[in-house]
Amino acid sequence: EIFALQPSPIQVSYKGFVGTLGADYITHMISDSTVAPPEYQAHFVEKMLYMPWTYVVNDYRQQHSEFRVLQDDKPIEREEYGLPAEATVIYCNFNQQYKIDAPTLKAWVQVLRQVPGSIMWLLRFGTSNAAEVTLRNEAVRMGLDDPERIVFTDTVPRRIHLHVKSLADVFLDTPQYNGHGTATDALWAGIPLVTFPVRKMASRAAASFVYASAGEGRTTLVRTMRDMVDVGVRLGKKKNHQIMQNLRRDLYKGRFTSPMWDTQRWVLGFQNMLRMLWESYRHQAETELPPDRVNEEPINRMHVILADSIPATPA
Repeated sequence: EIFALQPSPIQVSYKGFVGTLGADYITHMISDSTVAPPEYQAHFVEKMLYMPWTYVVNDYRQQHSEFRVLQDDKPIEREEYGLPAEATVIYCNFNQQYKIDAPTLKAWVQVLRQVPGSIMWLLRFGTSNAAEVTLRNEAVRMGLDDPERIVFTDTVPRRIHLHVKSLADVFLDTPQYNGHGTATDALWAGIPLVTFPVRKMASRAAASFVYASAGEGRTTLVRTMRDMVDVGVRLGKKKNHQIMQNLRRDLYKGRFTSPMWDTQRWVLGFQNMLRMLWESYRHQAETELPPDRVNEEPINRMHVILADSIPATPA
């Protein structure tokens, strides 16, 4: 209701809802060219303001700078968290179950069937096991030989959750509604994330994160569900173990080199954009140009130039 009263001539949407708000009193939306490409502008009532690399800001470097944690003076092991020690490959997805649709589950089953000894690791949410039972039954109906190859574990304390998640080998995304916080968690934990952008903002976010993480991690961006299965299988094959290790190495290295994790650089770029947005509004007000005569593309183009000229923050 406050925004509807328009207390400010410029009102910007950011992250509260992954898509257009459909409200003409919200003038702009923070985005990037992956999660909402310029050709999608017609589907938004807000004018897009494009951050370079990714629209998401985080502070993993500040909160989770350590590479490994010891619990009770011992390395974290699979068995402590309900994961089978003998699993050849641990595929994972840490999203809530409502994001898992039938085509996604079928793709996961196809991956598991082609990688012997592999498992799919999901998190348990709530107190009911109805989702677990349903997903396992559906997986068996789709051809999975053993329902126990879909493993559910409880969530763990926040202090160690990224380190526990790093026990996984490959994150298989949910294409229709991507992982957001879970996807960035996975990338920071060094887990290659296989995803592909569809047509909605909510289904393109993970692609934005993978792109901004740079390095060879971009090779896990695919085009179709079939490609997702193929890449997941290839990463799980023993002969490709070195490729997997290279991906993880690049993701670890990217923690201190890629724009995905450079909070200060993102903030400086964001500040530049807000300044230019305000200057554009002042110019409009002074020249009395009607709103439909103001071309804001120069703001975005200038912003990219300025933001890209901001040096990376030393790790």
